Amino acid sequence: MENFQAPYFAVSVAEFWRRWHISLTSWFRDYLYIPLGGNRRGKARKYINLMTVFLISGLWHGANTSYIIWGGINGAYQIAGEIGKPVRDKIVSILGLNRKSFGHRMLQTLGTFLLVDFSWIFFRADGLKDSLRIIKQIITVRNPWIFFDGSLYECGLNRANFWLMLFSLCILWFADYCKVKGIQIRQMIIRQDYWFRWIFVSLSICGILTFGMWGAAYDAADFIYFQF
Repeated sequence: MENFQAPYFAVSVAEFWRRWHISLTSWFRDYLYIPLGGNRRGKARKYINLMTVFLISGLWHGANTSYIIWGGINGAYQIAGEIGKPVRDKIVSILGLNRKSFGHRMLQTLGTFLLVDFSWIFFRADGLKDSLRIIKQIITVRNPWIFFDGSLYECGLNRANFWLMLFSLCILWFADYCKVKGIQIRQMIIRQDYWFRWIFVSLSICGILTFGMWGAAYDAADFIYFQF
């Protein structure tokens, strides 16, 4: 099955989790959330069920406090989103905002991205203590010049690899954008003249051989999900 459907284009945390790791979230929905009662036993029970599912989802990733906190944060996001929906609807109505406008959806997407990324700190850091240290530095280090003085290149990626990372992220963004818009890249390439197809395929192969992880240096255990 398709497991990821452009999750970072989601306009809410709830939508993000409908797009992210779909096989796992579907399993938790079918075998935990619905058997617990789902949303059929009132709002209070629904919120308890949501939090239970996300806490157990965190525990599924590892018997570590930071994973459980990560699950709890995402559960709290969803509960807060549902509780605050009438207030948001009222504000939108009073201000006469257009929820379908590009600006409004972009703001929602950016807000969702920041909330989800904050929770990833607990998922990716080496334990709770390390997570809190990272958050403390985010709050206390008030030096915008680190983006321009070269400090970023001391965090593990040199200048060339840093810009390669940004270029790769642009490719991923473009692929997800096409998926959201229903544009099939493969069909677009097939419809081109033969000379274009050959150039595109040749450049793609060169890119894989140049930047891909393969050969004796490749280790499948480096993939973050190997431990789950």
